[in-house]
Amino acid sequence: MKRFACVLALLALAAPAHASGIALRWGSCEGFANRNFACDRSTGSELLVGSFSPPGGITALSGIEVVLRISSADGTVPSWWQAYGRGNCRQGSLAASFEMSDQTECDDPWSGQATGGIARYQADGSNGVDMWMVAAVPRAAAQPAASGRTFAAFKLLLNHQRSGGAGSCTGCDVPMCIKLEAIRLVQDRAPDAHGATTPRYDVLTDGINGMGGSSQVATWQGGTSNCSAGTSKPSTWGQLKDRFKPH
Repeated sequence: MKRFACVLALLALAAPAHASGIALRWGSCEGFANRNFACDRSTGSELLVGSFSPPGGITALSGIEVVLRISSADGTVPSWWQAYGRGNCRQGSLAASFEMSDQTECDDPWSGQATGGIARYQADGSNGVDMWMVAAVPRAAAQPAASGRTFAAFKLLLNHQRSGGAGSCTGCDVPMCIKLEAIRLVQDRAPDAHGATTPRYDVLTDGINGMGGSSQVATWQGGTSNCSAGTSKPSTWGQLKDRFKPH
């Protein structure tokens, strides 16, 4: 009985492991869910950090695919958020980075070797913008990603260019919702007897437990945290990718 009581005591003291999931926060892996900005200057920038807690069995993480959605409660996407792509009001104001060595609150799965970027950034035909990002490392640099730990996946840098003053892009002060819809983990498997390899894919769509609230949602200017203006949750990765097909 004494040994059993000891085991129970140790289990009670152990830190709970995160279930697999994803998160999006301002400033760092465990930063703020909402960011307020006075929209009074065109200098400086904002940082969004995406992270994930993987399921078991990830022994050689070689890349990720990411889908995000930006939406507002009033059914429009202000010009201030048209920050990527030629011809948009703030083209060049949004950039992706996969250099995660500065993220001390979670682990770097890439060891500084990932390359990638924003593959698509487009209006979804209703009231939001869909964004698709990809990143990968050389096969020799793929490494394990242990379950129960949190890893930094990507950073989004949003500068303040043309936030205020004459000729500025409007809508910086509009409440917005940025939802990390899914991260698909890509793992290289060992070659079979014929030398062929079949990647393993794991799609994460739920928030990381223990981070509070909807961890996969970050808001701007106090936007709605439940993304009520967003589309219904896709049930498959294929449905997510269908958003990026020409219509």
